[in-house]
Amino acid sequence: MITPMKKVTVLCLSSAKAETLEALRTMGIMHLTPLQAPAGATLNAARSEMSRVQKAIEVIPDKVPKGTVQAVPAESGDALVGEIQKLISARKESEDSITQAEASLAQYEVFGNLDPESVAALEKSGVYVRLYESEHGKPFSVDGDGLLFPFGSNAGGDCYAVVNRGTEPVKVKGNYANLPLPPHSIAAIRKTKNDAHAELVNVEKRLAELSSQKKALRNRFEEAVDDCTFEEAAAGMLSSTTVSAVKGFCPAPRVDELQRAAKQYGWGIQVEDPADDDDVPTLLAFKPATAPMKFLYDIIGISPGYREVDVSAVFLCFFSLFFAMIVGDAVYGLLFLAVTLYARKKMPDASSAGFHFMELMSGATIFWGILNASYLGLKPDVAHWTYYLDLTNYAWTPVWIKTAMLWIRDSLHVQQFCFCIGVVHLSIAHIWNIKVKIQQKSTVALAQLGWLCTTWCMFFLANYMVLQIAMPKVMLPLFITGVTLLVLFSVPPSKLKEEWISIPMLALNLVSNFVDVISYIRLFAVGMSGAAIAEAFNEMLSPLFGSVFGLLAAALVLLFVHALNIALGIMGVAVHAVRLNTLEFSNGLDLQWSGFPFSPFSRHKH
Repeated sequence: MITPMKKVTVLCLSSAKAETLEALRTMGIMHLTPLQAPAGATLNAARSEMSRVQKAIEVIPDKVPKGTVQAVPAESGDALVGEIQKLISARKESEDSITQAEASLAQYEVFGNLDPESVAALEKSGVYVRLYESEHGKPFSVDGDGLLFPFGSNAGGDCYAVVNRGTEPVKVKGNYANLPLPPHSIAAIRKTKNDAHAELVNVEKRLAELSSQKKALRNRFEEAVDDCTFEEAAAGMLSSTTVSAVKGFCPAPRVDELQRAAKQYGWGIQVEDPADDDDVPTLLAFKPATAPMKFLYDIIGISPGYREVDVSAVFLCFFSLFFAMIVGDAVYGLLFLAVTLYARKKMPDASSAGFHFMELMSGATIFWGILNASYLGLKPDVAHWTYYLDLTNYAWTPVWIKTAMLWIRDSLHVQQFCFCIGVVHLSIAHIWNIKVKIQQKSTVALAQLGWLCTTWCMFFLANYMVLQIAMPKVMLPLFITGVTLLVLFSVPPSKLKEEWISIPMLALNLVSNFVDVISYIRLFAVGMSGAAIAEAFNEMLSPLFGSVFGLLAAALVLLFVHALNIALGIMGVAVHAVRLNTLEFSNGLDLQWSGFPFSPFSRHKH
């Protein structure tokens, strides 16, 4: 459920502003909203420090490379960050030196061991040396007394040196460019490059050694985040010479804690219900059965708005079914379960929501795979042991279970089942919306009843068009009733003047309603495609099963095929299972997922 919120304003003495914020941060129950745009030199410094520490973390390897001597722990996080900043600067200088040296060598290395000091000494003696680049293959000559020395070519063209005696350099003819002398000799440039390479190696070695200090860096980053958050909260307060104010939202069940703190610290406190135009954060309180949804919401990055409804239970129920139908194989489900249990064992401190989520998805997939006798796409004629895994082959299996299992294995029945899932899913959304509108005392509730009627009509139409199942006689009066309710009640009378366009748009919305119902066929299509791929490769490779080498070769191919199938299944879940809940179902419920999570002002580092 969505936890009720209260809007809270806390007044304190300006001299006690830091103490007040520290107390609120320690309590960790108030989502702050700035009363003014946070700004200031102190905040900018805190943000800069946070960025500096983050950069330090990014340049350190995640793991200590083999053979690397681990660094002695730094005296403090600041000292560690300072050393890494120096290493980053040294690396940048070395990389720049290497880049400049390589550019100089690419241009001047063709001239051999050129030394600008020697050229300068010759010029004092009346001997002039000038360097030129001419277009490749174009004529280039000396216009006077002088010697022309070709020196091969570089990226800019053919390279020449012209030497002459006299009081000034001799003139030349052709399409050319003067090359200024390099600042240093070629030997010196090579040495600079080699020294920079050596320095770069030392920097990277030291960074590798410091990878053992990654945890200390993360701790320092959490401190920097806390400092930045604190300064941002302080900058967002309204302050005078005597009084300061901070505002935010607090879960209604915990307001008493704030009021007790107000008495303790001498605060003035105002508690009120959020206004209609307030942006209120959403705090979802999950029951044990719906706790896995926290993991899914975090992965997708969505949250219902504060004034919307919490659909976690319905979302999780149908998402589990969609996951199972798309992945569809019992062995895949067992693999997911094994990986989940292994990960839980290796990461005992990780949040349990993700593990619960994957255990639920794995269980649903295993159950669906058993219903369909789907085990890596193998059939008894290829792998005889799969015969014993099919519950329909046992006399002790109840008849109704056999009948249900055989029914669900027929492709036409599965398609019909998809439409049934769709109409039930969408009906839940419309019925829920009817309840919400009735609570709001809105006549739009009758329009939602109209959508419920038309949704069932679209279900009958989809069965007829796709599966050739005759439409019941009740469909026409049901459709007329639904459309009438939509025309009369889609727009409240008070908004008819502004939203009248919604009425002629009903025709397109009815088409969209049909598309919503029929889109659930994607569960059949995606699930069957994975099974078909596995079965096709099993049949194609079955002749190899007769020998040891053939079996090994087939196993390698099938390992790749099933890995690809699992990847495609996960992608199908990410696209289709999520879409059916967040688009089709949510549209029926008028759920916009416009919320943002409740994020209390608290410490990151404990």
